[in-house]
Amino acid sequence: MKILVVDDQPDVVQGILSGVNWERLEVEKALGASNAAEARAVLTKEKIDILLCDIEMPGENGLALAAWALKYHPGIKCVFLTAHADFSYARTALKLEAVDYLLQPASYQSIEEAILKASQRRLEEQTIQAAEQESLNFRRTILRDYLQNIQSGAEKAAEKATAFRFPCTPNSLCRCVWIQIQNGNGVLREYGLLLYAIQNVLSELLDPWARQPTVISVKEDAYLVLMLSGGDSLSEEYAGIKRALEEFCRFGTREFHLNVTCYLDEAPQAFRELPEEYIRLQEAQRNNVAKKVGVLPLASVPVLPNSQPEFSKWKSLLDQGCANVVREEIHRYLNELAEQGALDRNALSHFHEGFLELFLTKARQYQESPQEIFSDTFDYTAALEASTSLPRLLEFVDFATEYMEENQGEGQEKGRAQIDRVLQFIQKNLTRNIGRQEIAKAVYLNPEYLSRLFKREMGISLSEYLVQERMKIAKSLLRDTSFSISIVASKVGYINFSHFAKAFKKEFGMSPSEYRKACGRKD
Repeated sequence: MKILVVDDQPDVVQGILSGVNWERLEVEKALGASNAAEARAVLTKEKIDILLCDIEMPGENGLALAAWALKYHPGIKCVFLTAHADFSYARTALKLEAVDYLLQPASYQSIEEAILKASQRRLEEQTIQAAEQESLNFRRTILRDYLQNIQSGAEKAAEKATAFRFPCTPNSLCRCVWIQIQNGNGVLREYGLLLYAIQNVLSELLDPWARQPTVISVKEDAYLVLMLSGGDSLSEEYAGIKRALEEFCRFGTREFHLNVTCYLDEAPQAFRELPEEYIRLQEAQRNNVAKKVGVLPLASVPVLPNSQPEFSKWKSLLDQGCANVVREEIHRYLNELAEQGALDRNALSHFHEGFLELFLTKARQYQESPQEIFSDTFDYTAALEASTSLPRLLEFVDFATEYMEENQGEGQEKGRAQIDRVLQFIQKNLTRNIGRQEIAKAVYLNPEYLSRLFKREMGISLSEYLVQERMKIAKSLLRDTSFSISIVASKVGYINFSHFAKAFKKEFGMSPSEYRKACGRKD
C-alpha cells in the first residue's frame, strides 16, 4: 500500500510522514508533496492507493486534485484535511466518495484511523475487482470458443455465459464489432495492458447503448467486442454504437498512436447466429486490402469496379521504356478502386496475377529468370504474397517498374543506376543511424547483393563509406559550429559518444576535441 500526503505547509507534511505509524498500517511507502503540481508528478510515476490531502491550497485546491486523481487513477481512496468546517467542502468530498473528512489540527490517531478505513475499503474493492476480472476472463474464453466453433451448441454456450454475467439465451439479440489494429506490425504494447485499456474505454463509450460489452482477443492485432443489444430502438442503438466506435478510433490514434478499424453490422444478430457473424466480420477485415481506418459497415453487395486494368497498354508502354508512366498509372488505378470501395481481396488478387505475369514476361526479355531477379533484389515470398494488402502490392509495383526502368540499360549502367539510388538514400539519411539492412530495403536490394555491388562500383565497402561520409560532416560541424561534441555525434547518426570518438580518431588521427582545439575553437 502506498500513500501520498499533500499540504502546502511543508512542516505539516513532514509531521504526518514522521508521526504516523506506517508500519502498523502496513503502508510500504509514504510520500509527500507541497502542491497539486508536485502531487500530479508523483501520481504519474507511482501507483498511489491513498491520497491524504489538504483542501485549502494556493492555486489548485485539494478537491480539484482529487477529482483529477480519480479520473486518471480509478480506485484511489481520498482522505481530506481542512482547517474550516465548510459545508460546500464536505458536500464535494461526499461526491468524490471520500473515505473521511478531518478537521485540522487532526491527531495522529485520527489520521491513522482514517487511513486504516481507506486501506480496508481499498482492499475490499480490490478483492471485488479481482473476482470481477476472473469472471470476465471466464466469459471471454466461453464466448471466444463459441464464436470460433471450438465449443458446439448455442444453448450450452448461452448457459455458461449467463453464469459469468452475460445473461442470454440462444435467441437473445447481440451485436459484434471486429476491431483491427492496422499499424501494429505484430509488435504491439503489452497484451494485458492494451486489452485492459480497450475494455475500459469501450465500456464507458458504449454506455448506454449496449449491455455487458466484452472485449475478446482473437489475434495479436485484432479484437472482437460482443455485447447484448438494448432492444429498444435498433436504429438509434446502431447510431449510438457507431458514434461511440468513432470516438474510440480517435482515442486510439490520440492516446496509443494506433490506426484502428472497426467493422460493424447495422442489424443485431441472435446469439445462435454469432458464429456466422464472426465469419462475416473476419471476411470484411480480410477484404479491407486498402487498410481503411474508422468505422466500416458490413457491405452486403460488393461494388463492381468502373474499369479494368489495362495490361496490354502497360506492356506497350514498358516496351517503349516508359516504366515510370506505368508506375504512376497503376498507383492511380488502384487508389481509385479503393476510393470507390471496389478493391477487395478478389480484385487485388486478380490484379496481382496479371501484373506478376506482365513483370515475368518482361524479365524474360532481359534474359533473367525469377530466381536471378529475386535472389539479389526483392523478396520472392513478399512478391507472391503482395496481394494481401494494397500497400504491399504497391511496394511490389514500385520495385518491378524500377527494376524494368533500370534494365533498359545494360551491364555497368544497370549497376550504376542502382548505386545512384543507394547514394541518394544515404545522403538523405546520414543524420540517422542507418545500416545495410535499412538501405537495402529502401532500394529493393538483397543486403548481401548490395554489399557486393557497392564494393564493385565504389571500390570501398558500404560500412567504410558510411563512416567516411559521417566523419566528413562531423569534421565540418566541429570546425564551423559551436555545437557540443555530443550534439555533433548525434547529428551524424551516432547514439554512442565513445563509438563516435573512436571512429573520428581512426579516420583523422586525433580525437574530436583535439581537432576542435587545432581549429582554434573551444569545446
